[in-house]
Amino acid sequence: MVRELASIFERNFPLVVRDQASVLRILGNEENIVFEERNVQNTLIGAAVINKGTILMLCVDWEYRGQGIGSRLLKKAEEAIRKNGFEKINIGCGFDYLTPGVPTSKRYFPAENEDLYPGLDEMASDFFVHRGYVHSWDCNCFDMRFSLSEFRQNGYEVDMEIEGITYRFALPGDRDKVCDCMNDAFSEFTGYYREDALYQEGEGSRILIAVREDKVVGALIAGGEDAAKGLGSVGCVAVREGWRGRNIAKNLVLVGTKYLKDSGFREAYLSYTYSGLDHMYGYAGYRICMYFMMAAK
Repeated sequence: MVRELASIFERNFPLVVRDQASVLRILGNEENIVFEERNVQNTLIGAAVINKGTILMLCVDWEYRGQGIGSRLLKKAEEAIRKNGFEKINIGCGFDYLTPGVPTSKRYFPAENEDLYPGLDEMASDFFVHRGYVHSWDCNCFDMRFSLSEFRQNGYEVDMEIEGITYRFALPGDRDKVCDCMNDAFSEFTGYYREDALYQEGEGSRILIAVREDKVVGALIAGGEDAAKGLGSVGCVAVREGWRGRNIAKNLVLVGTKYLKDSGFREAYLSYTYSGLDHMYGYAGYRICMYFMMAAK
């Protein structure tokens, strides 16, 4: 069943970047509740997956849309969430996420550096708006993408020093200092920076840190997102509160992006980010490729 759910997710969310292992893990969570629709051949053609107060996935195959299937699945999901005692329903992100919210071309607040995927529209977000859902953030949520053949900031390299700050990869002995930096900068990221594998040399994702006199003042995670497709990623960038306004985040992004290019990736990608960062990442060349309605009811 989990494989069927993963397959219908991939068919209906072709623009969403999520590695298959994560998709299978999320859809296989033991606390999930699944509602399904099948055709006469017993093929899964529609599904809703909920976990606590979150609808992790709701989709219907293209050829079966417009027949009320999505509305029926949503109604079942909402009834189950209410029955389990939750007063609020959100779409997308719960204990984890397949998509942060509802993929859409709709911009909820002013934005810059936008180049949306061709064919992206407001169909999915309109579906939820017509059923009482609202965008619950006071800013935009979006993914960004960048063809690395267009990267021109070639002066930025790992181990370089800019205005007294060194940009280098974190080593195992840096782990506590990096986590301390994240606790100060943006504690929601600290969990990601605790992973031991990120501090090891090799082909996997690495932590790039900004260091001043042995003090970690900023960091980001850079590495492969989908090696088969030549897609790398940067993300989780944050800078200590007292060190902001010195272009540290911008420099981390530039050094990290140059590293991806030098590593042979064709494109760079970042996901689940928000208004304001479109300017910072846009400086390096990233463009908003998809918005998300952070739908709640």
